[in-house]
Amino acid sequence: MTAYTIANNAAFGSKEITFDGIPSKEIREALKALKFRWHAVKKLWYGFAEESELNRICGGTAEAPKAEVKKAEPVNKYGVKVGDFFRMTWGYEQTNEDFFQVVALVGTSSVRIRQVYPEMVSQDGDGYNGMAADRTYRLDTTKILPSCKNSSFIKDPINGDLKKLKSHMADGISNPQIKITSYADAHYCNEELITVYESWYA
Repeated sequence: MTAYTIANNAAFGSKEITFDGIPSKEIREALKALKFRWHAVKKLWYGFAEESELNRICGGTAEAPKAEVKKAEPVNKYGVKVGDFFRMTWGYEQTNEDFFQVVALVGTSSVRIRQVYPEMVSQDGDGYNGMAADRTYRLDTTKILPSCKNSSFIKDPINGDLKKLKSHMADGISNPQIKITSYADAHYCNEELITVYESWYA
């Protein structure tokens, strides 16, 4: 073990540590973690810390700085990912289609979603009296779409509303869905292109 001395620098109120040789890498890293710096002219380390802490470090009991552990990204048990879409069909005298996109995973079974307008790539026919059509939308999961303005179903259009996923399938995970209102659920969409029937009033 390398011998050392600790001295007080009255002018700066700091501590100065002098070693008889080169201290171990663990000691040097521990001193750096305390914001101590090496003085190349005086050949000593200087900084601010309690002497008891310095004795612990320089006496060989210091632990090497622990590597930063990155928090694991949440894994959704339904296989849902950020960027995925959910589709809700609703209406009494007309057929409405609304789309929602996942903007964040929360735990293993919840998500944050925003209501969005995916790109409509085609419209086939105008149906009865020009008030219905088959429309094809592109669901690009690689892009997070802007939140639609004045959403009727999402209270937080910026961060998205927190929703719990559920599945009524036998395996408990297939075809997940989200309860949006008391009268309609949004179902998971895994198609890149999806054609839906919509009707409206002029």
